[in-house]
Amino acid sequence: MRTAIEVGVSGRGIYQDYALQQVDLKGRVAIPSRLRDTLLERNVVAGDARDASTIVTAIHGSDPCLIGYDIGYAKQLHAELLERARAHADATGAPRSAIMREAMLSDTMPFDASGRFILPPFPRQELNIGKYAFFIGLGDYFEIWDPATLIACDTAPQRMKAAVRFFMSEKGEAL
Repeated sequence: MRTAIEVGVSGRGIYQDYALQQVDLKGRVAIPSRLRDTLLERNVVAGDARDASTIVTAIHGSDPCLIGYDIGYAKQLHAELLERARAHADATGAPRSAIMREAMLSDTMPFDASGRFILPPFPRQELNIGKYAFFIGLGDYFEIWDPATLIACDTAPQRMKAAVRFFMSEKGEAL
């Protein structure tokens, strides 16, 4: 049996799973087990075992969903953003802070042994995440969607929409 870390690039696993998870009234939701396992492994590979049970979330740059990722990926994103901000420096040579501000609206929080964490209130409200959240792994990160928003999204593939419809029907919920 191969683990996520064995199939990853440079010793880092890839986020590869999808599931519909229930969100409680306080905003607690569990990261699906395969995504959670990869998150733990990638956080350890990033070099700080204290951060192993940590998730970083941010609002997606172009789609109405959250993205979730590990500390190592957060560091990589920051370095890429800083490089981009410097490449677009103003007349004085100062990096474009607007690039950093937009992309750095992220939240870092712990999750428990079951993978439960609290969805941050602002993005949860902004993205209409209610009773359910659909998680889908996309390699270096995973997305977290409100099911109805995903169904209405023009850029979401039909197969992804079909998966959400299937899982919602299993729960006796209509979209």
